[in-house]
Amino acid sequence: MNYLENELILASASPRRKELLEQIGMKFIIIPSKVDEDKIELEGEPHEKTKTLALTKAKDVAERVKKGLVLGADTIVVIDGKIYGKPTNAQHAYEMLKSLSGRRHQVITGVALVDAASGFYLADYEKTDVYFGYIDDDEIWEYINSGEAMGKAGAYAIQGKGALFVERINGCYSNVVGLPIFLLKKMLKKFCKKEEF
Repeated sequence: MNYLENELILASASPRRKELLEQIGMKFIIIPSKVDEDKIELEGEPHEKTKTLALTKAKDVAERVKKGLVLGADTIVVIDGKIYGKPTNAQHAYEMLKSLSGRRHQVITGVALVDAASGFYLADYEKTDVYFGYIDDDEIWEYINSGEAMGKAGAYAIQGKGALFVERINGCYSNVVGLPIFLLKKMLKKFCKKEEF
C-alpha cells in the first residue's frame, strides 16, 4: 500500500503543517488536539519532551475519533538547554529573538502516528541546527510588529520574514517549518508494513 494513500487526521490547527501536507499530496482532515500544553509537566531531554507531547496530542484525538490514522506534532526551539515554545506576548518574543541573535540553536519536532482503532503508535523526532546572523533591536521590533512572531516556536517563521535572520541551517528544512516531511515518510512506510488502514 502506498503510504501517501493513507488518509491522515492532523491533530493540529497549524497552517504550516497543513501546507506541508498539501505540498506532498497527502489526503487529510484536521481535528485539533484539545491538550493544554501548558498544563503538562514533562521530564527528560528536550527531544523526549517534544516526542511525548506529540504522542499525547495524537492520542487525545485518537480517543475521540476511534478510527483513522492520527498525526500529532510538537515543535520547540532549544538554546543553551532552554526550551522556547511560542511567545506569550511581544516582550517575550523580543527576549527570544534577542537570545537567538548571532547564535546557533536547535529546532526539534516530535512526530507521532496513532492508529485510533488498534492503539498502535510510532513516535520519533527530528533535530535541525539553525544559525542566526546578528539582528539588531530595530529589526527585531519591526519583525514582531509585523505580527509574524506570535504563535511560532522561538518567535520566528523560517518560511516567512523570519528567513531574513537565518544565515544557514544544518538538517531538515521542513522540520524548522513545523513538520519533518522525510521523517514522516519513513514513519508512514513503517505503518504500512504493520497493517493496512
